[in-house]
Amino acid sequence: MLWYQPQLAALLLLLWGSVASLPGATAQGYRLGGVEAPQLNGNPLSADLQRQLDQLRQQLQQRALKATLQEAVEQSLLQNPGLAASYTQIQQSQWSLVAVRRTWYPQLTAGSAGSNLYGYDVVTTNRVNSNVSGFQPNTSYENLSQTGPSLRLNWTFFDPSRGASINSASRSLDAQKLLFDVAARNLVLETQLTYFNLQEQQQLIEAYEKILDATNSEVVRAEALFNAGRAAISDVEQIRTQQLQNLTTLISTYQQMVVNSAALAQSMALHVGTLVLPKDQLALLGDWSLSQQATLKQAELLREEIKASLAQASSASWSSTALFNRYWPQFSVGAAGSYLATTRAAGTPGSEITLNTQDTRWGNAVGVGFSWMMFDGGIKAAEAENLAYRSKQFIENAALVRLQVAREVEQAYVTYQASQLALKSTRQQVDSATKAAVAIRERFAIGFSDMTSVVQALNQSILAANAYASSIRSYNAAVASLYRYSASWPSGALPLLQKRVARLK
Repeated sequence: MLWYQPQLAALLLLLWGSVASLPGATAQGYRLGGVEAPQLNGNPLSADLQRQLDQLRQQLQQRALKATLQEAVEQSLLQNPGLAASYTQIQQSQWSLVAVRRTWYPQLTAGSAGSNLYGYDVVTTNRVNSNVSGFQPNTSYENLSQTGPSLRLNWTFFDPSRGASINSASRSLDAQKLLFDVAARNLVLETQLTYFNLQEQQQLIEAYEKILDATNSEVVRAEALFNAGRAAISDVEQIRTQQLQNLTTLISTYQQMVVNSAALAQSMALHVGTLVLPKDQLALLGDWSLSQQATLKQAELLREEIKASLAQASSASWSSTALFNRYWPQFSVGAAGSYLATTRAAGTPGSEITLNTQDTRWGNAVGVGFSWMMFDGGIKAAEAENLAYRSKQFIENAALVRLQVAREVEQAYVTYQASQLALKSTRQQVDSATKAAVAIRERFAIGFSDMTSVVQALNQSILAANAYASSIRSYNAAVASLYRYSASWPSGALPLLQKRVARLK
C-alpha cells in the first residue's frame, strides 16, 4: 500500500516549490519525508498599513474638537454666517416697508436763485460841428445781480396706490421672516444628521478594530499552523485577504469620518483646519410622541414654506393692485415761498455810475394740486397683470409645497417605524454574529472547521456591526427629521435662535 509515496513526495515538492515563491516564504522549515517545508513570516504590507492607520488616528484625535450634540447645535445657531445672511434679507424688507410708508410724509424742497449778468456795449456815433471829423465810439456797460432762497412744500394726501404698496411690502417682510425660520430649521437638521453620521462611523471604527484584532490573531494562528504543517497555503492567503479587506474598510471609514467632521465644522463655523468629533456615543435620541395623522396635520398648519409661499402670493397681488390704482387721480396740497433781491448798475467806463437800483421781492403761494394719468399706453396695466400671474404662481407653489411636506412626513414616519423594528433584529444579529465568530474560531483552532467558515463569520460580524450602527443612526435621523418636517423645535433650539436674532438686530 506504499505505492503512492513517490507520487505524494513529488506532489509535496511541487506544492512547496510554489509556496517558496510567495512573498514571506523562507527556506527554513520542518522536514517531512526528507523534504524541507517552507516557512511563512508576517505580511509586511498589513503591518505597514496598520502603522499608517495608527498615525492617521492620532492626527485626527489631535486636530479634532470634541462636542456634544447640544453644543454642536448651539454653535451652529449662534455662529453660522448663513443665518446672518438670511437675516439681512429681513432687514432689507423692513427698510423697504419703511420707505413705502414714508411716502405719506410731505416733501420739502429748498433752493436758491442767484445770477450775475454783465453787459458791455460799444456804440459808434458821428461827431458833427467838431474839430474832430469822422465817427467816434461810445462805450457803456450794465451789471445785473439777483439772489434769493426759495422753499417748496408738497403733500400728496390722496394716492390710491399707496395703501396697496404698503400691504405688499408688509407681506414681503412676513415671507422673509418665515424663510429665515426655514433656514434655521434646515441648519439644525443638517447639524444633527452630520453628528449622527459621525457617531455611526465612530461606533463602526470601534467594531472594525475589534474585528481586525480578531482577524490579526487568526492570521498569526494560520501562519503558525502552516509552518507546523497543519494548514494549507490557501488558508493563510484567505485570512490574509480578509485582513487586508478589514484594513481597507477601516481606512474608508476613517476617510468618511474626516469628511463628515469637516462638514460639521463648517456648520458650526469653526476656524479653518478644525475638525469636530462627537463627545457622545451613538445612542437612541428619544421617542416621537405624535401619531402619523397628528404629525401630518401639524406640518400642514405650521410649515413655514407653505406660509412663505402664500405671503409672497399676497405681496405680488397687492403690488398688482397698486399698479392698477395708479390710473386713479392723485390730490396734493402745496405751498411755496421765495425771496428775491435784484441789484442793477449801469454807466460808462471811467465815469460815474449813471444808474444804480436795488429791488427786493417776497413771494408765496398755497394751493391744491390735481394729477391724473388717464392713459399711458397700458404699460402699468400690463405690469399689473404680470404680478397677478406671479401671485397665482406662488399660490400653486404653496399647493406643491403642501404635497412635498406630506411626502416628507410620510417618509420620516415610516423610517421611524422601520428603524424601531430594525433595532431589535440588528441587536440580536450582532449577538449572534459575535457568538458564531468565537465558536468557529475555536473549532478551527482544534481542526473541526475550515478557514472559509472563519472568514464568513468575520464578514458576518462586519455586516452585523454595520446594520446595528445604521439602525441607530437611522432612528435618530428619523426623529430629528420629524421635528423638522412637523415644524417643531428640538429642545433648547428656539431660545438659541432668539438669542442669535437679538445679536443680529
